[in-house]
Amino acid sequence: MSDAMRYLILGNGAAGVAAARAARSADPAGDITIVGDEPYPYYARVLTSYYLGGLVLRERLWLAGEEWYEWQRVRLIKGRRAVAVDTGSCRVGLDDGRELPYDRLLVATGASPQQIDVPGGKLAGVFTLRTIDDATAIGKFAPPGSQAVVIGGGLVGIKAAEGLHARGLHVRLVVSSGRLLSQALDDAGAELVRRAMAGAGFTIHLQEDVIALEGREKVTAAVLRSGVTVPADVVVVGKGVRPNVEFLQGSGVKMDRGILVDDYLATNVPGVYAAGDVAQAYDYAWQESRINAIWGNAVEQGRLAGLNMAGRRAPYRGGIGRNSLVVNGLGVISGGVVNPPGEGQGSPAGHKEGTGVNVSAVRSPHGDYQVVTRLDEKHLYYRKAVLQGRRLAGMVAVGPPGGAGGFQSLIGREVKEKYIAGFLDGSFTWAMVGR
Repeated sequence: MSDAMRYLILGNGAAGVAAARAARSADPAGDITIVGDEPYPYYARVLTSYYLGGLVLRERLWLAGEEWYEWQRVRLIKGRRAVAVDTGSCRVGLDDGRELPYDRLLVATGASPQQIDVPGGKLAGVFTLRTIDDATAIGKFAPPGSQAVVIGGGLVGIKAAEGLHARGLHVRLVVSSGRLLSQALDDAGAELVRRAMAGAGFTIHLQEDVIALEGREKVTAAVLRSGVTVPADVVVVGKGVRPNVEFLQGSGVKMDRGILVDDYLATNVPGVYAAGDVAQAYDYAWQESRINAIWGNAVEQGRLAGLNMAGRRAPYRGGIGRNSLVVNGLGVISGGVVNPPGEGQGSPAGHKEGTGVNVSAVRSPHGDYQVVTRLDEKHLYYRKAVLQGRRLAGMVAVGPPGGAGGFQSLIGREVKEKYIAGFLDGSFTWAMVGR
């Protein structure tokens, strides 16, 4: 009987594969099993909208072929989901009836798209976009020149809309909130994105909802709350995601919005860890535990969880919500506290004449913030820095990206006035830091 440590990883995405790599590097003799709910090896799920749009070929999506698992001596169980976890006997039940034992368990099951519950929501031609198979199925209903309705104006909805637009469809976005990318941008930044998208031919309905979908064998139209009916040959629901944690009910693992983890990605149950889109971990911008469902955080959390499962003491310093995308040629970079609680009710603290720079103070239960912005609507240029004292809590940059990526990496650190000034006018460089 082997005395090798048994590592069981639920999830074959960014966090799960990073954990397997790290565990193998730290424990060459360990027994590693990954359970994935898709019938494929590891691929770049973040590129599915580009695959839908024909901008990335299918073969370019793969990040690890079958040979990688063999080389790393990782057993991959494809097309299966965990349905129960018994932390007392250290066993996981799968949807095919199998039970898998473990010594160390990582929950990295990711998230699933939010569905909509409206009449006609189950018609053919109504989809979410998360996987390769989703993108392939949507493509069969989306020939160039047809009409697409995307429900939701967050990151998922925007990426789906861009993929459909790249295929040559007429795309209409229906957005419940008053702005696009409501979690990643504020009103001023989102308005520039809206203008860019409208100029590229997108039709955008803000503060609107789809209340029904019409059609017989397949969807043909969407009914909006305002009473307007719009044509729809294909509908993509992009209303965000929810962590895949239902199977943990009764396991004793503590959850809030996601699975609560400590500084070592460990849960309250010994031997059980979590990483990626299911993990509610420390956010150093907000200075509290939050879910930050982005690729980079998943990779870092997975890597550290794998090391910690193998007996290393590798602390997770925390992550932040961050975004970097191009919307119809317009660059968007944001991170951390983008919309501090109470913003809009704050008091103006100053305006620097001739610079377009505005400063306001915001008081909230999270503490006092100072918000510094610069807007040039003519040139589609916007910058925003959110400060708590001298600490950079968040930022937004829309337009030319000069210096924005480097400035984003300063979130959580104390910053000097010259860094902020450089960020606002696009001249910030890392050479400024440490002078």
